[in-house]
Amino acid sequence: MDSDAGARDRQADQIVQEIGIPPCPATLTRLLRETRADDPDFRRIGQLIGGDVALASAMLKIANSPFYGLRAKAASVQQALTLLGLNAVTQLVTGLLLRQAFSRAVGPGMERYWKNSMAISLISAMLCRETAGGDAGIACTFGLFRDCGMAILLQKFPGYADILDGSALSSGELVHDIENSRYSIDHARVGSQLARSWHLSESLCYAILHHHDLLFSNDTLAQAPAGALKLVALGLIAEQLYCHATGADCHDWASTGEWALFEVDLNQEKFTAIAEKVNASINRL
Repeated sequence: MDSDAGARDRQADQIVQEIGIPPCPATLTRLLRETRADDPDFRRIGQLIGGDVALASAMLKIANSPFYGLRAKAASVQQALTLLGLNAVTQLVTGLLLRQAFSRAVGPGMERYWKNSMAISLISAMLCRETAGGDAGIACTFGLFRDCGMAILLQKFPGYADILDGSALSSGELVHDIENSRYSIDHARVGSQLARSWHLSESLCYAILHHHDLLFSNDTLAQAPAGALKLVALGLIAEQLYCHATGADCHDWASTGEWALFEVDLNQEKFTAIAEKVNASINRL
């Protein structure tokens, strides 16, 4: 790692610590310990998640959404574990705990941010199933964590609101360029530091850090852990599908859309078919 990147990582880590977000929620620590056991106890895992009523309710709502495509609805955490599998449920819960960590950050901007992040995460999971490429649970987690640095920077810098709502991008300047100009840090680096402190996989952390690298350098490509670039592509496609369904603009699509579709082996005909499904399901979030 070069000295400039190391300094930015230390600055990002300091910002995360100053805001006071727990490095890793106790519920997630216990959940990861259980899931990584040689013989995971599904009953105990279900009790752990079910012990937080709000968390369990949110997890079931997502699991039963059209984006997960369950043939039978899950009526309990235990049923969700059976229908979706341990990994998918763990990834869902990880993402939902992220929102709990920001429960003090309220307002129209944050509500809009969480709605957008949740939609993109669910569309990412749908893309995995529709293309038979990648892990839907991991893609869903990436969708939620991808821009979490924005929520952190908003708590640190109140003037960040115009970046969060997109009005600062009207001139066509890239979001990370605006962030670095104002604060000498960007949301991708801050988000990757939070993800590392939550013990997320290296591929997820790398994808979060590089999800706005519009022209990947040879070093970025060579160093990418397995699956990381596909996560970036899935997130970009999911954002474009969501923007198309809601009439918004995906600022990165014109420059990297072709690359993203190639990365996940998605042709235009299939893309259009998935877009129709997203349009039909988006109002049910």
